[in-house]
Amino acid sequence: MTDTSSSFVDDDHRLRFACACASAMPIGEDPWVAIVNQRKFNDGTKERILNAIYRQPRTITQLAELLGISAPAVHRHIVDMLGDELIQESDLEAPPRNRVSERYYRPNFPVVLAADRTVLQPVLEDLAADIAAVFLQRREALAETLRDTSLPAREEPVELLLHYLYAAATRLARARLEADGYLPPWPEHADGSRWLWWAEEAPETEVL
Repeated sequence: MTDTSSSFVDDDHRLRFACACASAMPIGEDPWVAIVNQRKFNDGTKERILNAIYRQPRTITQLAELLGISAPAVHRHIVDMLGDELIQESDLEAPPRNRVSERYYRPNFPVVLAADRTVLQPVLEDLAADIAAVFLQRREALAETLRDTSLPAREEPVELLLHYLYAAATRLARARLEADGYLPPWPEHADGSRWLWWAEEAPETEVL
């Protein structure tokens, strides 16, 4: 007798989850997935380092003193983050250094400061309103199409499917903009993965 529970499942019968970052399979549906799947950012100390350098580039010695971590431990994290291309050396014009070998580091991805977000917010609000209005205009068409699927017979809640429909539509929109050249391609990194990453400053971020 064949044990179907252990039989191979091919790519035509494989689930794609709400976020590809939840899958063990190498699926790159979102530009940030590789960061999560490859566990480039799974250490709380790395986050503390990024929080300490996004406004002001710092050296390993400065980070060790600021974060209360030994310099060798900070050095290990810095080496990992350089290898993962999360940070880069800064060309900061610094005062005389204690040691010639000291280097300054900063994030290797865009950081939107809280003040920048305030400037962008009105335009983002307008864009969000337009997107929401179009989605609402398509509610009846989406509901009619859902009735033609197997989902109602399987008693899948329509309310939960609305999030799926919205996410699917926005992914398709992004793919179109990328294909037409209005959004840049995902850059290839040294390890062969392709990803984009960014961060926003929280409105009430504590200054370290």
